Amino acid sequence: MKKLIIWDFDGVIADSEKLWVAVWLETLKKERNISLTEDEKLNLLVGIADKLRKERLEKRFPDLILDKTFMKKIDASEKDKGTRLMQPIQGVENVMQNKRVAHCIATGATKEQHAWKMTQFKWIEKYMSTNDYFTVDMVKHGKPEPDLFLLAAQTKGYAPKDCIVIGDSLNDLKAANAAEMKSIAFVGAEGNDTEEYRKKCITAGAIAVCSTMKEVGKTIDNLANK
Repeated sequence: MKKLIIWDFDGVIADSEKLWVAVWLETLKKERNISLTEDEKLNLLVGIADKLRKERLEKRFPDLILDKTFMKKIDASEKDKGTRLMQPIQGVENVMQNKRVAHCIATGATKEQHAWKMTQFKWIEKYMSTNDYFTVDMVKHGKPEPDLFLLAAQTKGYAPKDCIVIGDSLNDLKAANAAEMKSIAFVGAEGNDTEEYRKKCITAGAIAVCSTMKEVGKTIDNLANK
């Protein structure tokens, strides 16, 4: 039986995680006069869905209320910045061309958010259908909980042991580990390829840490043979 590759989208297929973090930092400063430290940025914004970003920020700053108006500004800014600046990770399509494995996407974006992102990435339709896209609003709990990855596996008909998650954030890796799936950490997006972050990825459960899609492809080939 083929292995199922479960792709995260932002920071793995698209070099976009940095864009969404920038939107939140800019909007928080402009609308609420809040600046985050580097540790706060990593803990409150990186690698999670907007809903969880909102919840973590409101918990971190008890007087902070991020209402519907604020969230609409986030959505509008993300769409504007993404439409203008979002680009695919170099070499990602070459990995998706591998027919020895099956492919799907499990993203922290909502269905609506993912839909407009995919208008920028029409080429993915050569390798997956819309039934291969799993979004955070399809489950009760997003990453780092395992729900989204387990839904993808169940829907596609794969046991967790036959799934390989490719993610850039520690929450992707923690969710894969909780789902009892193998995971590959991709650190090729801007700012991730550091020795400290690589160690954190291994601690979070990654079986390999790759800085290029060529390395990801080789790792998948090795795992597909097992």
